[in-house]
Amino acid sequence: MTSTLVGRWLLVETEDPSDTEDVSMEFRPDGSLDYEIDLGNKRQIMKLTYRVESDFIVSNQPSSPREDRTRFALLPDGRLELERDGKRLWYERVE
Repeated sequence: MTSTLVGRWLLVETEDPSDTEDVSMEFRPDGSLDYEIDLGNKRQIMKLTYRVESDFIVSNQPSSPREDRTRFALLPDGRLELERDGKRLWYERVE
């Protein structure tokens, strides 16, 4: 299942109307993950590691270790659905 996550994903929809950030994630085959937020005048990039356990992405930030578990599903339309704090977010794969 990990290999299906590999690639760059862009946030396209969220259930939280206050969440308007430009966010992308890049999953790599080696278990590294870049989580990037475009803040307009700068980009914030968090260097993470990840692994898949059942239907959860387990991520960790080596500079400040703490595992974060996010439920995910790959939808029939190709989108990646994440569930965080009871709200769903949808990402599309980008080239």
